Amino acid sequence: MGKKLKYPVLAYHKITRQWELSFTMLYPHTFERQMRFLAEKGYIGLSLRKYLEDPRDNYFVLTFDDAYESVYENAYPLLKELGFSATVFVLTNYIGKKNTWDFTPGNIFSRHMNEEQLKLLHREGWEIASHGENHRAMTGLDPNSVTYELKHSKEIISSIIDHEVETFCFPFGVYNAGVVASAKVSGYKNLVGFTEASRYGVISRSAVYRIVDSRFSVLRKIRKCPFDLFFESIKEGVFHSFSLFSRLIQRLRKSK
Repeated sequence: MGKKLKYPVLAYHKITRQWELSFTMLYPHTFERQMRFLAEKGYIGLSLRKYLEDPRDNYFVLTFDDAYESVYENAYPLLKELGFSATVFVLTNYIGKKNTWDFTPGNIFSRHMNEEQLKLLHREGWEIASHGENHRAMTGLDPNSVTYELKHSKEIISSIIDHEVETFCFPFGVYNAGVVASAKVSGYKNLVGFTEASRYGVISRSAVYRIVDSRFSVLRKIRKCPFDLFFESIKEGVFHSFSLFSRLIQRLRKSK
C-alpha cells in the first residue's frame, strides 16, 4: 500500500469577502491573521514543489484547491508581501469560469482564475498544478476517463504556463490504487490527498475550515504533534464528509 507521507501541508479553498454557506471559505482578514501569526513564529510558506526540493523545519506548504479568483485577489498580495509562495490546483474546464460544477446554496457561484492570472502566479514562483478537468471523483470514472482527465488537464496547464506540471490533487480527496497508478503513468511526480485517507504514497494535507480553525489550530496542523494531529484528523474527517453532498449532486445532474 505504501507509506503515508506526513508533510506540513495546509489546504485552503476560497479567500473571499463574499459570505456563503460553506466551511471552506475564509474571510481575507482571517487568512491574514493566520499567515502573519505563522510568519511571526518563524515559519515560511512554500509551494509543494519548492518544499520538496529543500524541506526544513521552519517551512510549510500552502495549497489552494480549485484555483479560485478570490485567492489571486485576496491571498496572493499578502503572500507576496510575506515572501511566501503556494501551490494552486486548477480545474482546466473551468479556467476563467464560475464554479457551476459545485453545489452552492442560494446559487452563489465563485469565479475561477483565468489564464493570465495563472501565468502571473507561475512567474511569481507559485506552482500551478492539476485538479483534473471537472472536479469529478476519480474513483467514479471508468479507466479511460481517468486517464483522459489526468493527461489532458496536465497538457492544458503546461501549455498555459510553458512549464512541466508535476503535481495532481485528487478531487474530493478520494482515490484508489488504480487511479494512483494511472496518475503516475501520466507523468505526475507528486500526488495529493487529505489527512484521513492518505495512502499509496499520496501526500496528506490538513484542511483549514471557517469557524472551527484558529491561528493556533493552524499552527498545530503544521507542527504535526501526534496528540494534536489525532484531534485535528477527527475534526477534518467530519467536515470533509460534507463533500459527499457535492458528489451526490454531481451524480444527480449527470443522470438527468
